[in-house]
Amino acid sequence: MMDNWQKDLTQWMENVTVAVEGFVDEVGQSVETAAEDFQNDLVREIDQFIDDVFTPLVDVSFEEEFHYYYHDYNEDPDFLLSPKVEPTHNVHPACRGCIHYHGRLYGRHLFVCGMHPYGSNNETCPDWEGSGEKQGVSEQHRN
Repeated sequence: MMDNWQKDLTQWMENVTVAVEGFVDEVGQSVETAAEDFQNDLVREIDQFIDDVFTPLVDVSFEEEFHYYYHDYNEDPDFLLSPKVEPTHNVHPACRGCIHYHGRLYGRHLFVCGMHPYGSNNETCPDWEGSGEKQGVSEQHRN
């Protein structure tokens, strides 16, 4: 009888071991499936959030930028490559209102006009020509 008891105990332990291994495998697969489902749901939620929140912002700012640059480009096709710098009462005041004034930046260099590429060294310019205005007319009357 003694031999039977040990044999039964050994068989029972093997059955329990197989059952526990099967249970652990099933739990592992269930946890893995749940983790994959959670990850997929999370990715979908994040994608939806990005679409709902950021896409309208990008679309609006792109349209605004496009309109701004398209409008400026049609008025002045060179503005992107060589921005225009208007003369002021402090910077090249003799050039205000002159039809020859170019005032474009090329790299870091301002090209003022063909006759005076770096601007006039005086308060007035001998080559100044306006469109019906006189040199020295205040800026408020030119606008």
